[in-house]
Amino acid sequence: MPRQTCSTLAAVRGATTADHESVDRLVDPDRMVDSGYYAAVMGGLIAAAEVIEATLPLIPSSLWSEGLSPAEVSKRVAIDAESAFLDDLAGSPDVRRSCPVMRPAPEMQMLASGGSSDATMLGILYVYVGSGLGGLHLLRFVRSASWWRHDREDLFLRPYGAQLKQRWRAVRNALDDLGPDRRGDAVEAARAGFGVHRRALIAHLQVRGNDG
Repeated sequence: MPRQTCSTLAAVRGATTADHESVDRLVDPDRMVDSGYYAAVMGGLIAAAEVIEATLPLIPSSLWSEGLSPAEVSKRVAIDAESAFLDDLAGSPDVRRSCPVMRPAPEMQMLASGGSSDATMLGILYVYVGSGLGGLHLLRFVRSASWWRHDREDLFLRPYGAQLKQRWRAVRNALDDLGPDRRGDAVEAARAGFGVHRRALIAHLQVRGNDG
């Protein structure tokens, strides 16, 4: 019988499991009902998102027809709405917005050196679009907070609204269209994406003293 080959999606997922888990361990879902902790976590996630947003114009046009154009995967509307909400929340005595100075992300140097191939960008989108799934998990916790505004429409924890499944499916399908020789680039980029999120979360949680 012919030997089964691992799909690119499975290869990326398997190679970045530890990276993914290292980010997940930084956030305690049960503490998201605390407004100060929420602000620190969201500040870190937004800082990471800003780094990724700057790379989106590098998405090759070949991916646009797959539903992965810069406009379709951008979280800009949700980022701006969440930032405004955090500013309002900062009026609470329990909240002080943490804004540590973020150095340029060394993880993204591969793009500065011209590495913006479809495989590289798909690795980044694997993390960026996929983080919407984790956002829905956190949203289930934070919605029970007394300070939560249930009338909010543009949520950073649900940046694609009803389109999340469609966006995530597009990323998965595009990854699986990559040949085995392209997997290394996708894995490296995905690890870089997780690294950006890890550094940003650590920085913001430490500023608020919520890293323990």
